[in-house]
Amino acid sequence: MLLRQSVRQGTRAMGIFSSVRSAPGRRMLTTTPVRLNSSPQQPSAYREGMTRYKTFAGPFGKVFLGAVFVYQVIYWTWLKLEMDESKLEKNEEMSALEKKARELAGSKK
Repeated sequence: MLLRQSVRQGTRAMGIFSSVRSAPGRRMLTTTPVRLNSSPQQPSAYREGMTRYKTFAGPFGKVFLGAVFVYQVIYWTWLKLEMDESKLEKNEEMSALEKKARELAGSKK
């Protein structure tokens, strides 16, 4: 009890808890947690730069992934069209060769 009174008187004298009144029997030892590096730290230039660019990271990622997706779709479409074209050319060449082979086989008989 004597310790509580001396703590209350000491804190009131220092002005720490002067605005907060407590009920009898309650402890008034609420303080903020102590940090290991209690000195105020200035933000480094690296952190300031990163906070500036963090706002653009999400939109940049979306645009980048969208561009990759569009590129892949265009590439696959182009590849499909080229395969169809080469298949058509080969089929035309095969039909021309078959026709020529029939003419040669018919003329020998």
